[in-house]
Amino acid sequence: MTLLRKCLGLLTLLSMLAPAVMAQPALGPAPAPTPAALEFSLIKTSEVSTLEGLSYSGGSYFASTRLQHIAVLVRHPQGDFLFDGGLGKNIDAQFKDMPLWARPFFSYGPVTPARQQLDAAGLTRIPRIFLSHAHWDHASALVDFPEAEVWLSEAEKAYLASPHAVSVFPSQIAPPAIRWHSYAWSDKAVLGFSHSLDIFGDGSAVLLPLPGHTPGSVGLLLTTASGRQYFFIGDSVWKSRAIVEEKPKMWIASALVDEDQPRTMETISSLHRVQQQNPLLLIIPAHDAQVHDAIGYFPHFVK
Repeated sequence: MTLLRKCLGLLTLLSMLAPAVMAQPALGPAPAPTPAALEFSLIKTSEVSTLEGLSYSGGSYFASTRLQHIAVLVRHPQGDFLFDGGLGKNIDAQFKDMPLWARPFFSYGPVTPARQQLDAAGLTRIPRIFLSHAHWDHASALVDFPEAEVWLSEAEKAYLASPHAVSVFPSQIAPPAIRWHSYAWSDKAVLGFSHSLDIFGDGSAVLLPLPGHTPGSVGLLLTTASGRQYFFIGDSVWKSRAIVEEKPKMWIASALVDEDQPRTMETISSLHRVQQQNPLLLIIPAHDAQVHDAIGYFPHFVK
């Protein structure tokens, strides 16, 4: 009887536990990781007005437009960096490297260097600068950030080994204090581009090759925690309208600054395709003030 009572008690206990066990939810797939808290800010260093027709083929010669020089400050839990540096503290002296015959084709307005703006905000250390390309108006500020490692594609580092009088200034790239770091691409395709470099390994900041303007020109695709995407494309075009209309720079400008014009046009066609396939993606040329104005400027951050 004692054994029978023990068995009956065990059965009763199991019957009481069964509903609780069955009530536990089945394990499903793991939740998607939370996007990194990436944010960015546009630092305007200079601005100039010109005719729209000089900024892209098909633009009006009766309408003016604004072009400007920016740096992009990116904040991420793993570290901050700049994408390009805009015009730096020494641009007036550096510009003397420009041949006299070419100077009438290029100009810039009053300069407020990124270094000055960041120091005033207490951001005194920038560990890395990624260059979209090494032309004078993008590399001017490198010497203002001696603490930074300067990252550029292997093709762009090789490009610097040959003289380019109109576009690459020795005063900007020759200082021995600059700490160059060249990188190679991975085979992971992003936005239809066959190669990429994921800076943080989480997809929030990805470099993509945009050859043509220079052999190693690159763009930067940013994805904020909100899920919005922003694609900084350097000087592939100067005006976003050129992507919509699939147009190159005005022919004189392209002859002066685009290292490989057919390949630049291929990149523009690729950007046109990317924009059509991703209508919510904001593509941002380095000099298009109208696009920049809609985003806002440092110390405002896009999150």
